[in-house]
Amino acid sequence: MKRAEIWLTRAAEGVVATMFAAVFVVFVIKIAMRYLAGDALAWADEVSVVLFIWIIFVANALLVADRRQISFDLLYRHVSPAAQRVIGVVRALLVGGLLLAALPGALGYIAFLWRERTPVLLWRLDHVYACFGLFMIAVILRLVLQVRRLLGRAWRAAL
Repeated sequence: MKRAEIWLTRAAEGVVATMFAAVFVVFVIKIAMRYLAGDALAWADEVSVVLFIWIIFVANALLVADRRQISFDLLYRHVSPAAQRVIGVVRALLVGGLLLAALPGALGYIAFLWRERTPVLLWRLDHVYACFGLFMIAVILRLVLQVRRLLGRAWRAAL
């Protein structure tokens, strides 16, 4: 399991880094065309926005550890590790359950978006926002793994 997790993390890092590089290239092209050729490229804004949407959801789903997420942990920090374990399991079950309950509706709405297109490049919005469905599925899986770790023998490492 650890090897697959490392491979997935490296692959996601590569994808996100490539998307950031693409945003930079598009940004440079847009600036060059605006100031050197006097032509504003509308497609550049659209590509940048779509790439940023994908970067945010892919990175948060696969790269940003739970410890690095913003959280309200005023009480959590001051309780015993055993209580932190219980809080962690309850949190993962609640958030995972809410995401799981919302998943069919979110996926249905993303599928419904095939009818709509972006204004300039006419990309289908279901493709643009597919990253949100992937995000939800990845977070649900991460929370299942978190519960499994917290209920296992080496639960202290999962805190």
